[in-house]
Amino acid sequence: MDILTEREHPRQLPRGVLGVRSNGKRVYADEFKAELVRQCQVPGTSVAATGMMHGINANLLRRWIVLHGASDRAAEQAPALLPVTLQASSPASTPAPPRAPSEPSIIEIEIYGARVRLHGPVDAQRLGIALDALAQRV
Repeated sequence: MDILTEREHPRQLPRGVLGVRSNGKRVYADEFKAELVRQCQVPGTSVAATGMMHGINANLLRRWIVLHGASDRAAEQAPALLPVTLQASSPASTPAPPRAPSEPSIIEIEIYGARVRLHGPVDAQRLGIALDALAQRV
């Protein structure tokens, strides 16, 4: 493909652009690409923000990062693992099991002709399951 240089192109080319191909794609200088890749490797730098500052699409800039052999910043700066020590818990810190009610409980619900009876200890979880089942049938 033919590359139009700055002299042949009617407008002034942006910084880092060597020329424009006949299909409209720009040809960038290797030094310019390398500089942007270095800028992107600084911790806390956004690839998208760097690309926008220089008028480069973030996807193109990411491709340059891969082509220049720059490894992923996250892999380079993986957090160090900290040592963890476990201690046996004392018996006092174990929660006491919930107490059963002293009398048997019965809950009866009737909605649109459907009747549900819950016998024995009725807690919020069991009641919720029963109400959900009724709501699906109605």
